[in-house]
Amino acid sequence: MKLPLFSGKQVLAALVRMGFVEIHRKGSHVKMLHADGRKIVFPYHDEVDRYTLKGALTDAEIDIEVFLSNIR
Repeated sequence: MKLPLFSGKQVLAALVRMGFVEIHRKGSHVKMLHADGRKIVFPYHDEVDRYTLKGALTDAEIDIEVFLSNIR
């Protein structure tokens, strides 16, 4: 599935809705942690590369459909 382009702000908001909490930010990268121990790191850019985002979601065991349902 091809993801649309999202901003770092949109990605951050969706992950917060999914229960992730920001634990670290350095430069343009944000690290977030979920209560169950999953971690995700993604670039906080005006446009997050769709392949980078897809890889980060896969590494954090986040289903793409669930992520897309939390985007507003």
